[in-house]
Amino acid sequence: MDLSTSLASSSATLQVIRTRSVVRQFTGEPVDDDRLDALLDAMLAAPTGGNKQAWAFVAVRDPRTLRVLRAFSPGLIEPSPLVVVACFDRSRAVKDDGEFWDEGLLCVAMAVQNLLLAAHSMGLGGCPAASFRRTSVQALLRLPEHLEPLLLVPVGYPKRDLVSPPRRDRSEVVGHDFWGNPSPTGR
Repeated sequence: MDLSTSLASSSATLQVIRTRSVVRQFTGEPVDDDRLDALLDAMLAAPTGGNKQAWAFVAVRDPRTLRVLRAFSPGLIEPSPLVVVACFDRSRAVKDDGEFWDEGLLCVAMAVQNLLLAAHSMGLGGCPAASFRRTSVQALLRLPEHLEPLLLVPVGYPKRDLVSPPRRDRSEVVGHDFWGNPSPTGR
């Protein structure tokens, strides 16, 4: 890849990252199979410590299951055409020495971030929710005991135009070489 192609690709990627925002209200238009496949592939491309891939996902599009899922989930504010249930797979979270490997929780979060960025790049949006009855969701989706649902991510086409929320200034949250040292470029 030549430099100009690389810079153009980087610019497009950074634009997706900078403009992503939370979407809680959806048009109801279904998420088609091709987009769903792309979203799932993006999740599975996420970084994972030790390549444990201690995650599992359930993509829910069935209207009845979505209704029941919402009944167990105060964090799901509006109906959406798709909810991705992100689970921690405890059976893959054991180190070689038999100790429990809890970094897998972070890996699930990174996979969900990939999902949200991919969704945004396709004109979709979403918002992870952690407010739900875990045992009820586990039973509804027939999850085996070793799969612990961590996040529910409603996904769909935004009902309103997206507005990126304000962010803290870089100088408030970034130090260079040590805390409190401002950027050498003055930014």
